[in-house]
Amino acid sequence: MKSVVVDTSIALKWVLVEPDSPEARGLLAEWIDKGTIILAPKLLAYEVSNSLYRKARKGEITLAAAKLGLSKILTTGLELDSSDSSVLSIRAMEIADRFDLPATYDAHYVALAEREKCELWTADTRMWRAVQGKIDWVRNLGDYNIDVNEEK
Repeated sequence: MKSVVVDTSIALKWVLVEPDSPEARGLLAEWIDKGTIILAPKLLAYEVSNSLYRKARKGEITLAAAKLGLSKILTTGLELDSSDSSVLSIRAMEIADRFDLPATYDAHYVALAEREKCELWTADTRMWRAVQGKIDWVRNLGDYNIDVNEEK
């Protein structure tokens, strides 16, 4: 069975209204339809929770919408990796260093996809630019094209 790793930037687009949210939801629907295993490090739950909470604090969404969004993301069938985090974290440090990333958060997603030998999907422009042309299994949401009229 095929697996993919998604990062927080993709998962948030499943529940927020952003210009490329239809593409992110299209990817999710496609993966679910094909029975693809959708993976992320446990870190995703914390990042999503924090991002939605910050949007609520800024008044961009309500706290109720933030809580509902978190629940929706965590019940999509997404599997949060709970393996030995020290091994993944050490690899994330190596990846962050190799690609001159300012922190290891994004590198955890890269490390998990590397370990699982699958694609990582991201909408994080900074991380994408750091690995673009160097890691061919890291995919940018902009690479995915759907007919947005089908989403309506």
